[in-house]
Amino acid sequence: MLIQENIKIAPLTTMGVGGPARFFVEASTVEEVREAIGYAKSRNLPLFILGGGSNLVVSDAGWPGLVLKVSLLRINHRHGHGTAYFDVGAGEDWDSFVAATVQHRCAGIECLSGIPGSVGGTPVQNVGAYGQEVAETIDSVVALDIESGEEQEFEKTDCGFGYRSSIFNTSARGRYVILRVTYAL
Repeated sequence: MLIQENIKIAPLTTMGVGGPARFFVEASTVEEVREAIGYAKSRNLPLFILGGGSNLVVSDAGWPGLVLKVSLLRINHRHGHGTAYFDVGAGEDWDSFVAATVQHRCAGIECLSGIPGSVGGTPVQNVGAYGQEVAETIDSVVALDIESGEEQEFEKTDCGFGYRSSIFNTSARGRYVILRVTYAL
């Protein structure tokens, strides 16, 4: 795990604003996510989880703790019981993933093309457009419990999806880091 200091956050956001992060880690493995969280906890640093950087305005003063950019990349495609399943790393670009489902001739999320951000953000705010939400296609979510360090799998019904909401931005806000999402198309 590489810990960087005073990294500008602005280039990592879609709005291009924001001062530096005191500490910054880009995690490409689950173990690096765990290590970064442990680093922040051991030093009592405030932790900020960064995905695709959309819908985010960062103060020009920056972030006084650790910014953890989740860059878990993978798209695994499988079929079962007449359904196409996609297991997708939280760091995958959302629009690129939508394009991949279209290339596999799978329907279900194509009208959500063009939404900025990463896959990990989609279950957090139940992204949607044109009368469709990802809650309709999410099969499960795997997240890391920040307190225990354990991975936990949430079935669709456990996610508490509502209009632009889920447990990940309401009752369990700040408790989990999304690692991967499985979509059923």
